[in-house]
Amino acid sequence: TTETIRSLDGTVDIYLADYKYNLPRTAAAYSHAKDYPEVARAAVAEMVKQKGSAVIDDGIMRSGVIVRVLLLPGHVAEAKLCVKYLYETYGDSIYISLMSQYTPMPNMPAPLDRPVTSAEYDELVDYAIKKGITNAFIQDASSAAESFIPPFDSTGV
Repeated sequence: TTETIRSLDGTVDIYLADYKYNLPRTAAAYSHAKDYPEVARAAVAEMVKQKGSAVIDDGIMRSGVIVRVLLLPGHVAEAKLCVKYLYETYGDSIYISLMSQYTPMPNMPAPLDRPVTSAEYDELVDYAIKKGITNAFIQDASSAAESFIPPFDSTGV
């Protein structure tokens, strides 16, 4: 929330945010959070207000905002809406991380019962390039593996 982000003002060098739903219906269906898009947009706006444009020194990000867009299987159009919103709102003042690492858990309903295809991810990356985005991170297909799923058993907590 913006309240949480405001409470961190002056203590965070780099914000790493997620923006995976642009449509309230998708947020409601998958995360029971219909207000996710508006809350996420407001939180990112506060982050950018605090940090401004990214500061890179000797190839290392020292200050700024990175927003991760997790591509969900069957949801390329929505991921494009996320990218479009972020780029049209902030341009290259932020970094956008295009994530292909969605890994299905057992018994997920379609289309969440499968990984993202290379064609889906390539379409999203191509879209970002055509929009003119230069401050972006992309992933290798190998990042979508069960080894990236935490055990969710409080190990290490």
